[in-house]
Amino acid sequence: MLKFIGYFNYVERSGGMKKLKLKRWGLLVMAAISLSGVTTAVTAPVQAHAATFKLAKAKAAVAMNADTGKVVWSKAGNTARPIASVSKIMTLYLTLAKVNGKQSNWNHKVKITSRGLVSMSRSATCGGFKFKLGHKYTVKQLYDAAFLDSSNNAAIALGQWVSGSNAKFIKKMNAQAKAWKLGKAHFVSASGLENSDLQYYGYRYGTANANMVSAKDVALIARHLITDYPRVLTDGQVGSKKVAGQLCYNYNNLLAGRKYYQASLNVDGLKTGYTPLAGYCFVGTGQMAGKHRIITVVLHDEDEFTETRSLMNYAYQLAGMDA
Repeated sequence: MLKFIGYFNYVERSGGMKKLKLKRWGLLVMAAISLSGVTTAVTAPVQAHAATFKLAKAKAAVAMNADTGKVVWSKAGNTARPIASVSKIMTLYLTLAKVNGKQSNWNHKVKITSRGLVSMSRSATCGGFKFKLGHKYTVKQLYDAAFLDSSNNAAIALGQWVSGSNAKFIKKMNAQAKAWKLGKAHFVSASGLENSDLQYYGYRYGTANANMVSAKDVALIARHLITDYPRVLTDGQVGSKKVAGQLCYNYNNLLAGRKYYQASLNVDGLKTGYTPLAGYCFVGTGQMAGKHRIITVVLHDEDEFTETRSLMNYAYQLAGMDA
């Protein structure tokens, strides 16, 4: 397994990962089972061994019907955990709300005056999209850098543009979570970096070290994002692009042309994440022909793409996923 430093929090994977072993399932009827924080909800005939389907690596995971908001499978889905750069889906949501579809807002230029953000952008572990002090970047450039390159400094700069300051933006993140009635979501960072890193750049906020969000609440945030701003499904399919002269690379390895792409799943999003504390995290979405759109979340998962693909294939066999 190869790993590269720089393009999103700490470490990103290459395409050279283990192949998914396909499993065959027979049919059986099951009721909802809840054991030790692992819940598998099945309401009609599904594949054999449904009771034993599991994700070996993920510490927490959910599969959600994006159209209804119903969780169809869960593993510790209601337990709040650090989510690293997956946090940026909330930052993207609030950015898109501020843009409000206006080209003038996309073209608005944000001047970089924070030496802390410039220093962060050049860090081997926290950086990626490099800032120049005093340079002006458009909101669209910052959006692309935060979304595709998972730039931490770009995400923070977006938050400051949205709310006027980092602190006000994080309060806005928490207010939005409360408005959506997310019971297991608390934010201290616009980027997903922990305070143990942010403190070196002058962006520590709050008393908790990390954004703490349950897999279910991550899925609900993603559902709001793709429902209210479906453009993210197009924006998030871009494999790479030049932004302000820098290459921004999308590390979603379930996209078309990538190592774990499966045509039938038609994955078109959404967001990767990693810190040593949070582990590898991924919120994925796609829509199989004749099925409802699915949203999956895996947290602290060393095989995030393999297990996401396995979870999507399994969830699509459950009752209630036919469109």
